[in-house]
Amino acid sequence: MTEQNQTKTNKIEQFDVAIIGGGINGAVAAAALSAAGQKVLLVEKDDFAAFTSQESSSLVWGGIKYLQTYEFLLVFKLCLARNRLMRAYPNQIKQIGFLASLGENAPFGRVLGTFGTLFYWAIGLFGTKAPASYSAKVAKELEPNLITGRKAVKYYDAELPDNDSRFVFDFIRHAERLGADVRNYSELVGANFDGEWQLDLKAGRKKTQVRARSVVNATGPYAKEVSEMLQAPTEAGLVFSKGIHLVLNRNITSDYRVLALWDEQGRLFYVLPMGDRSMIGTTDTRVENPETEVTEEDRDFVLRQINNQLELKVPITKDQVISERCGVRPLVVEGGGSGDVADWHQLSRKHIVEANKDRRVVTILGGKLTDCLNVGEEIVAELKEFGHSVAKPKDWFGEGSQARRQEFYDLVFARATFNAEEIAAGMWRRHGERAFDILGAEPKDLFPGLGITEEEVRYIVSNEKVVSRDDLLRRRLPVAMARSSKEIAGNKALQQLLVELGL
Repeated sequence: MTEQNQTKTNKIEQFDVAIIGGGINGAVAAAALSAAGQKVLLVEKDDFAAFTSQESSSLVWGGIKYLQTYEFLLVFKLCLARNRLMRAYPNQIKQIGFLASLGENAPFGRVLGTFGTLFYWAIGLFGTKAPASYSAKVAKELEPNLITGRKAVKYYDAELPDNDSRFVFDFIRHAERLGADVRNYSELVGANFDGEWQLDLKAGRKKTQVRARSVVNATGPYAKEVSEMLQAPTEAGLVFSKGIHLVLNRNITSDYRVLALWDEQGRLFYVLPMGDRSMIGTTDTRVENPETEVTEEDRDFVLRQINNQLELKVPITKDQVISERCGVRPLVVEGGGSGDVADWHQLSRKHIVEANKDRRVVTILGGKLTDCLNVGEEIVAELKEFGHSVAKPKDWFGEGSQARRQEFYDLVFARATFNAEEIAAGMWRRHGERAFDILGAEPKDLFPGLGITEEEVRYIVSNEKVVSRDDLLRRRLPVAMARSSKEIAGNKALQQLLVELGL
């Protein structure tokens, strides 16, 4: 090989911005920066949204519980962020009612609860349906599983009908469409700064180097470690709170709603829809390490809460649990440190963006999915301060035109022999107008009740950077959360398809 050809082969690719971390914060940063005219690289050591961003309650909410700690400005900002997301994602984000049962563990009664939900509605600029208040008799009629004699209030927030990681991938897809280089299973293993960044990446056995003018650290609970690796330490610290959810093999609500309860420790506890099943949780346990797992103590706690807070004809037992979620909430502690927080339960899910201009590093600490659009825009503003020539991001999020939605539904109903409604809704929700090219001549639901077809699975594997079965069934699609491993293994059509696709 000539010296000239060797130099060409070893040429290091140059980017304006390298983003480390492919959860919700990294995904929105990639989409917003790409729309702002930057050449963006995003790397994630695992699959996109494979850690914290796949373990949430799949809610888009304004933080009603923060009214109790008088964080009115935070609630206002979160409600506006929720409203904005609901407008931009009319199919992927659905408004849903929260029926709150006011038992002995609730911190207030019906009068204060009614006032609180009205205030929550107002502080959110009336962006949802109006709240309601119910006597014990009416509450029991609405939801027979509520404990007799308990009054209730109802307010509205929103939820992700698929899952949180699918929503994250929508931003990854937007970023890629706008020109970003997005790489899952690519890990940052070294970094050197000489006015610009030279980053060492490892994907499997392959090692590469890239250069970038600036770096965005969006590694969630690992943000402190990565900031130290980049020699750009942050002032704020993080506290980790472990939360788990259990998905049941049954639907325990009488309507498509969330049941809001208070556990024995006086904290909010939910029954959430997970497709045609129910998900219950969550816990709130201080941990030192972001690597967590569900323990027997966790399971016992969650099952005890649900059985104590509802009047169920058949109590919920461990054998009814088909899947589990377990992750940490990285909670921001301003002023540094992470171990000396007297009342860490009072820490909110706010985020902080810290910029180190000397080393050209922006670090995102904390936050939650609801506030993601604000995070993306704040990152663009910080890069502008670094001297990047950035435009105002346009068309970097949202579902786009809904003009052909009914046309697609009509087409599905004409072709599908059963479960047409689920197939049409699921495919349009996940793919929009691309669904016309995916549908197929005779779509069949691989899992009745989930609206997922063979044609959609083939498309996702071919076009959405799927490497493993978990990428497909846990993150791009909601199969592994809404169906047990036994149900998945026993689905012969799905198993044959996975083998054919090399998964």
